[in-house]
Amino acid sequence: MELHDRNKKVLQAVIDSYIASGAPIGSTVLVKKYDFGVSSATLRNIMAELEEFGFLTHPHTSAGRIPTDLGYRYYIDSLISIEQDADEFGDHLRQAPPLHGDDLHELMEEASRFLASLSHCAGVVVAPSEPEAKYKHIEFLRLRGTQVLIIFVTASGIVQNKLIELDESIRQQDLNQFSAYLVEELQDWTLTEVRQRLIEKMREEKLVFAQLMDETCQASLEVQERENERVYIGGAAQMLENPEFATVDKMKALFKAFEDKYKLLKLLDRSVAAEGIKVFIGSENPYFEMQGCSMVVRNYKAGSNVVGTIGVIGPTRMQYKQVIQVVDYTSKMLTKLLGERYKRNLER
Repeated sequence: MELHDRNKKVLQAVIDSYIASGAPIGSTVLVKKYDFGVSSATLRNIMAELEEFGFLTHPHTSAGRIPTDLGYRYYIDSLISIEQDADEFGDHLRQAPPLHGDDLHELMEEASRFLASLSHCAGVVVAPSEPEAKYKHIEFLRLRGTQVLIIFVTASGIVQNKLIELDESIRQQDLNQFSAYLVEELQDWTLTEVRQRLIEKMREEKLVFAQLMDETCQASLEVQERENERVYIGGAAQMLENPEFATVDKMKALFKAFEDKYKLLKLLDRSVAAEGIKVFIGSENPYFEMQGCSMVVRNYKAGSNVVGTIGVIGPTRMQYKQVIQVVDYTSKMLTKLLGERYKRNLER
């Protein structure tokens, strides 16, 4: 539905005012805050018309109006301009401490907290998942004494590291040969197949290599288990600061929804293949059945492969312009970090 320019401006003003205050917006508020060049009575007529179209509604018997899910959808799709505020808020984003997690698990947790701290909502990160992840490359680096670092790279470019301690020292040259052997023998096998083959080969090799194979087998199992820790949620408690969740029943519903990560995963998995920002508003969300909440999500990549999704969950009365920028910025930062790790490990 296309609105007249004046109706668009009034709708945007109502939604901007409601996001800022949380209180129903009446024509008197609009007259004080905005210069529409029309009377309060004319504004009331316009708001009544917007209500007939389904963009606004009356809460209880209040004289003021609040946006509906349809109103928010029109606001996001047709009214707000992210570019208009990008420079000022972009500077704020760039001043935030960058992500730097030492391994994938830490990076995912850190990204969820990063999203939460900048959006003042709940940050959600879906880590890469490969139920039958394929082995692409493995490398062993001798550190000091009997310490060896195992570096796994899966076919989608996800990198996992594990530090192990052997019973006796082993030369880097021998580690390189063992790595080359595994690349030749096991490349493009699933991690399940790799573990089975390593168990078989342990019976044939001398003790030090049998131990290395055993540690490698355990490390591959940890890679798969870690990948199954798919959903990371940061800042859920700060959602309770919003008046929308002030009642005990709404608090319980909120935390029950966060605990039911399966439904959350199903919703976010819909966005993995989609390019750009996706916004799910209230009732548009078929899996995460929590009224009064919206989600802003975007995928991220490792190399050229889309591997996961990040997002922000907050009240429908969230600062969409800023939240969209936070999600977009975090997605690009994660993509850059994972791409650099992937490239470094391929060059080794």
